[in-house]
Amino acid sequence: MSDGNRLQGKSAVITGAGQGIGRAIALAFAGQGAALCLVDANPHRLPEVAEAAQALGVEVLTQQADVTQPEQVEHALQAAQERLGVPHILVNNAGIFQSVKFLDYGLDDWRRMLEVNVTGTFNCAQAALRRMVPEGRGKVINMASVAGKTAAPASSAYNTSKHAVIGLTRCLALEMARHGIQVNAICPGMVDTDLFDGLLVEVGANRGFTEPEALRKAMLKGVPLGRMISPQEVAQLAVYLASPDSDAMTGQALTLSGGHLMV
Repeated sequence: MSDGNRLQGKSAVITGAGQGIGRAIALAFAGQGAALCLVDANPHRLPEVAEAAQALGVEVLTQQADVTQPEQVEHALQAAQERLGVPHILVNNAGIFQSVKFLDYGLDDWRRMLEVNVTGTFNCAQAALRRMVPEGRGKVINMASVAGKTAAPASSAYNTSKHAVIGLTRCLALEMARHGIQVNAICPGMVDTDLFDGLLVEVGANRGFTEPEALRKAMLKGVPLGRMISPQEVAQLAVYLASPDSDAMTGQALTLSGGHLMV
């Protein structure tokens, strides 16, 4: 199989596809020949990504959906099935972040974090797997984080949610193995996106940093490679997990952090 055709003949549903890591995965998949259903809660983000993917010669469908709403997820998956066939690949990338000290956390904000990051992953996986199981094949890629393997100050809800995503990944991998479906997670460290720039401001306020760049430099001191990860590097790992090359891998939470976390 040539390097540019690793996903030829496959269709993929990608949530949170409108920016950052989701956008990079969409374009990487398109470059490998996959037809795409791009899902995002903000429909205004999708046309540019869809146009860039279509320029690579693949069919693209866009769907607005809030992953916390099962009926919206089901509508998006049904639209993808009708247009592109039963999806071969699901990438659960939609997620949110908030930095709040634990004693200041409001219950509504706590619930919102878990609803998007955990229940959203559950909703999309269930809708996709109900379609994949009868086919006897499929790939599910959940976007976790190094936060799902560590602890951090002022990040209790986010870290808890990503620990849960890794746990869900392993449970699904075990249950879906007999159906020929692989389920894995990607755990990025510091990824160079606009979202991370906003995160620096929020986290810095809770860690005594008045300048976001000072926090970035402090965080990079703990990264052996001394740099951030690019969205495209995360996307290339997603391509591997979506391709037949990873057929023997399931239930894994793969860290991509420049050596910051070595587990």
